[in-house]
Amino acid sequence: MVELTLMVLLNTVGDQFCAYRSEGSDTYKSLLLAYSDASEKYGVKEVRNVIKDSDALNFSAVAIALLKCPQHIK
Repeated sequence: MVELTLMVLLNTVGDQFCAYRSEGSDTYKSLLLAYSDASEKYGVKEVRNVIKDSDALNFSAVAIALLKCPQHIK
């Protein structure tokens, strides 16, 4: 099993976030759905622990989104 790190989580969430935004979901709904998908894939406890233990989460998450789908970031 792959160790869940912040970068693995953000890459997974980033891909899903962009997909949901491209389908027409708003930013907040896309984010919630993407994290829900990550929780299903990696486990709720693992996702929660990565988020809880991460510094500069906001900066890292925005950076990933800007790289993956800049058209959806305002």
